[in-house]
Amino acid sequence: MKLIRVTLVGDGSSDKLLMPILETLLDLHCPDAYKLQFAEGIGHGPLNERLQKAQKLFPCDLLFIHRDSENRPSSERETEIAEALKQLRPRPASIPVIPVRMSESWLLIDESAIRGAAGNPTGTMDLKLPSVKAIENIPDPKARLLNCIELATNLSARRRRQFNVSAARHRVSELLQDYENLRKIPSFDQTEKKIKAHFLQASLIN
Repeated sequence: MKLIRVTLVGDGSSDKLLMPILETLLDLHCPDAYKLQFAEGIGHGPLNERLQKAQKLFPCDLLFIHRDSENRPSSERETEIAEALKQLRPRPASIPVIPVRMSESWLLIDESAIRGAAGNPTGTMDLKLPSVKAIENIPDPKARLLNCIELATNLSARRRRQFNVSAARHRVSELLQDYENLRKIPSFDQTEKKIKAHFLQASLIN
């Protein structure tokens, strides 16, 4: 059986939270067995250097390259990625993963996942979640997500300080199921379309 090796290169270790989301997309669109790995230990230097280290340490058939847009046009980030890829030999197939501002914006879509990650899945308190249309306009999605998780715990201020909200942030990604609404976020929708198109083209070639 053919095994597709897939590597995710992020801006830092916290970008591991994208792994469950990418696994879901691969389950939906990759026709073969796959192995998804996160490029650990490649440092925080220029993108081209990190890609070269990732290629050496985590050889793959498909490279996911995550860059937050951080108020810059996604096209600018895609150009940056394309320039960095030019220095790879051999150059694997690649797909940019560019959430608007931060990856956490995608996690704000699923109230049930947030409540579950907070350890209070049946809670009813208002989490003050943004509308789908407003998500990509939030200036600091990470801070907003952490605040929503803390609200969802319904813990006292003292007990809330003992709660590992950062770990819970990653748990939101694992529990996320509302892909129907997630597809209404343009940056996610574009990422899924690129993944689907990649494997469709690969099947036509093969």
